[in-house]
Amino acid sequence: MAVLNDLFDTFLHNIEPDDEAVSYAQDAHLPIREHLEQDDQFKAYFEDTFLYGSYRRHTAIGTIKDIDIVVLTNFDTTAPENTPSAVLRKLKAALKRYYKDPENQEYQRRSIRINQPLPKKKDVEMTLDIIPAVPVTDNDGILLVPDRESKRWIQTNPKGHIKYVTQLNDEDHSQGKFVPLAKMMKWWWKYQCSIVQPEKERPKPKGFWIECLVAEQFDPTQDDMASHFIRLLSNISEAYKNTDGVPELDDPGLKGEIIKANITKADFQIFMKTINASLTLAKQAYVEVDEEKSSKLWRQVFGEVFPVFELAESAKVFQASAYPLGGVSHAAPIPWRENLRYTVTVDAYLYSMDKKIKFRGINSDARFKDNLQIKYIASTNAPAPYEVYWQVVNTGRHAEMKKGLRGSIFPGGLIRWERSEYTGKHWIECFIVKDNVCVARKKFYIHVRNPNFLH
Repeated sequence: MAVLNDLFDTFLHNIEPDDEAVSYAQDAHLPIREHLEQDDQFKAYFEDTFLYGSYRRHTAIGTIKDIDIVVLTNFDTTAPENTPSAVLRKLKAALKRYYKDPENQEYQRRSIRINQPLPKKKDVEMTLDIIPAVPVTDNDGILLVPDRESKRWIQTNPKGHIKYVTQLNDEDHSQGKFVPLAKMMKWWWKYQCSIVQPEKERPKPKGFWIECLVAEQFDPTQDDMASHFIRLLSNISEAYKNTDGVPELDDPGLKGEIIKANITKADFQIFMKTINASLTLAKQAYVEVDEEKSSKLWRQVFGEVFPVFELAESAKVFQASAYPLGGVSHAAPIPWRENLRYTVTVDAYLYSMDKKIKFRGINSDARFKDNLQIKYIASTNAPAPYEVYWQVVNTGRHAEMKKGLRGSIFPGGLIRWERSEYTGKHWIECFIVKDNVCVARKKFYIHVRNPNFLH
């Protein structure tokens, strides 16, 4: 059986939105907020703004092309002059005063779309969907948003969706596995659609419906990402094997409501056929003992973004090629023979520099600011006795300038303290060694970055 934890970590990193896209999202959002708050004709209605969508739920993959901004307002939705179309016209007029170009703004069903939110960066393919909303009771609860087609105000709860994802991903519930699994599922559908529906630009179901499907069929008890993915596909296949139409998924933010998906029966049949085909491949990949063959089977599921296992290469070469951070020639190759028949997991928590204040738990590939302490806690199903080793690999110009590049392997216990001293992308890896054989290993990636770009 090939678990390939490291390759799944690399795959998840490869489908993450890149840092440049994240910074573009911030660059596009903040000026809009400031303008609407200060605009002479709109500021009387303005209350607040917040980011929504997969970007805000941390389930975005690949290039971020669509950013959703909710504008909280105090419009009286019962007043005849505040119809959905009238409020959208007022918002569009305010945005026109900021962007100047009238061709840059267009009406959507419930929002105003900005096609070029960064006028000075013409090569950036990104749009903003700006949605006016009116709180029913408070800014953190149910909102009313305008619907031009039905000509009425309808309920939604975007912060409820964010809270729901956060709860599913909580360390106590799933050890941070829900968000990575949702990303894997969205990437899987994107890749498979390029094969089974190459003529369609945006095949259905779309991202949020898939997230809700993952939530309903998620099994938090699985140990590794390969098992999570296989169990998810199995649960979906079993749950809907006798479904004639399209299943109705509960809206996690509105009790008693369902997600409006606009999926046809034909769309869902294609989706289920693809589920079952990929489930067969995934099971073959999981039971395959040859890591290289297993990784190539996973590539048929996820595409070339999933790395191929290279048995003959040292850990140093593997890290440099499969995890393209750059500048990792200083990372030491592992000195043991490998037989990865057990697993090791690594949990991490942020603390103040004096270690007295615990801030929060973090997942692999987490982003946070510098000058914090990080407590790594490893746990393994390998039977004692065994030895624990760690490797910390710092990369990037900041660490190089400060002569802080690290890559050696050293012995330790199941708990390891480190400090977020250098900006850039780094990793720590835990090795479980029995009789001079590495029987389990696990990487944990971090991004230490400018706090202005946190999301």
